[in-house]
Amino acid sequence: MFQEEEVLDLKMCDLEGDLQGEGKDEPGYELRSTPDKGAGVYATRNFSKNSIVVIGNPIKKAEKNTPWTTQVGINSFILRGGLSSKVNHSCSPNVGYRNNDNGGMDYVAFRDILCGEEIVTDYAMGNYVIEHMPECLCGSSRCRKQITGWKDLPGEMKKEYAGFHAQYLAEMDANERE
Repeated sequence: MFQEEEVLDLKMCDLEGDLQGEGKDEPGYELRSTPDKGAGVYATRNFSKNSIVVIGNPIKKAEKNTPWTTQVGINSFILRGGLSSKVNHSCSPNVGYRNNDNGGMDYVAFRDILCGEEIVTDYAMGNYVIEHMPECLCGSSRCRKQITGWKDLPGEMKKEYAGFHAQYLAEMDANERE
């Protein structure tokens, strides 16, 4: 028997649509409450790996890293607009980061995402150092227990995230080795 929440998810999802969700006018996601994290962004359609899930539109440049900024370059930070700022962290992400032409970071499907799933990213895919985050609440079997930046990721995770992280992070790694 379906739980009430599961029935709601089924009504909101296009069960007939393909993974690209072609022909849809809505963005394909919405804000919902989450049991442990307050609010999160949830897919309202399916997304295939490598497709843009959330477009990252910067609303303002920031002078430094804060809990509300996203790092887009070595010394470059932005405030994000729309629901992109509400995407939660997970140590088992389903979206990664990709630089866009707007000066922001898009969230791109790291794997296929099914309608009803929470859209989550590993904040380390976009930030070299995480300075303002509490302990991790993702509950993933891969949970690191602390939200860390790219600098602190093991090498095998960096390889796994190849093509789904902010471009400047590889440059930061190279600078650290010098």
